[in-house]
Amino acid sequence: MRELINVIYWITWKDLRCELRNRENLAAMLFFALNILLVFSFSFAMDDLTAILPGLIWTAFGFTSIVGLGRSFVPEVQNDCVEYYQILPVHKGAIYLGKLVGNLVFMTLVGLALVPLLVLFFNIDLGGATWILLLIFLAGMAGLAILGTLFSALTSRIRAREVMFPLLLLPLSVPVFIGAVEATRGALAGDPLPLYRHWIDLLLIFDGIFVIVAFWISELILDD
Repeated sequence: MRELINVIYWITWKDLRCELRNRENLAAMLFFALNILLVFSFSFAMDDLTAILPGLIWTAFGFTSIVGLGRSFVPEVQNDCVEYYQILPVHKGAIYLGKLVGNLVFMTLVGLALVPLLVLFFNIDLGGATWILLLIFLAGMAGLAILGTLFSALTSRIRAREVMFPLLLLPLSVPVFIGAVEATRGALAGDPLPLYRHWIDLLLIFDGIFVIVAFWISELILDD
């Protein structure tokens, strides 16, 4: 167990250190998200946003995440690190979890950086739902990161990874997007929590199930 935790820690630390050094993924994700928000802000009238705003928010979050998650395992492949991962005397799920934690940190930082822009562009009133929205945001981002990290490992060594990655990720992410959009809609509308709590439960259950499945499947993927 201690070796498992050490591997998770060092993989996460390595990813964070490398990203803070070159900032390639963070910069790409931020500029992509900014472009999406600008397009949305000029494409829709402000008085028509009530019904579609949650969908716009999660469209921006989702496609921005694809930009970062798709390259999650690319540095390992380019630097021939996968072979070294294969000889580690621990379950390969630890490597997956380390990459997952790093990806989730990057996605959270970018998402939090987008919040002021969302408030500015779309005149969002967070009201008293800030903590509920933060929970929904973290649960939704975790779901995308769990699937995205797994499929990034699966497609990292194929030539058409830029095409295959979103084709695999987006269909399986439908429950995440539905749950996140509906929960966000309820929170922004000021509805009582019991009216949309089942959507938050859906996100949490999805995250719990798929992180366990991905942990065990990653052993087969990384040992291939």
